[in-house]
Amino acid sequence: MHQVYGSTTGSAEERRPQNITRQIAFVMAISAIALAVCCALVSTSELKARPTALYGLGSGEEQDAENSIVTTFETFAGQDEWMEELLGDEYYVELFAEIAESEPITEAIDEVTVAVDEAKNEHEILQTFAEGADAPLE
Repeated sequence: MHQVYGSTTGSAEERRPQNITRQIAFVMAISAIALAVCCALVSTSELKARPTALYGLGSGEEQDAENSIVTTFETFAGQDEWMEELLGDEYYVELFAEIAESEPITEAIDEVTVAVDEAKNEHEILQTFAEGADAPLE
């Protein structure tokens, strides 16, 4: 019989409980050491977040949007006064009236009116169902 490192000359029944007990003790010792190291690391670490301000990390979209707004309004600055001098104080009233009475606008208004009436009908039907009524079965 060959001698293997860590084995004994006893029978298998004699060796088994001793080896298992020794392995369990070894695993528990390693786990206890690892837990102690983890606790030591956590206790020495600084867990409070330090207040930091992040400057200049944006994508620039906010500034681009603001620049666009300023560009738009500054481009047409003073145009209202020029139009009032040229066309009169309420020059836009006739223009808006003409636009409102145009054929595409009246067609769109009629279409929206029909859609709103259909939505009102649907709302009434759904409200009836919500109150517990059922549709008649045919």
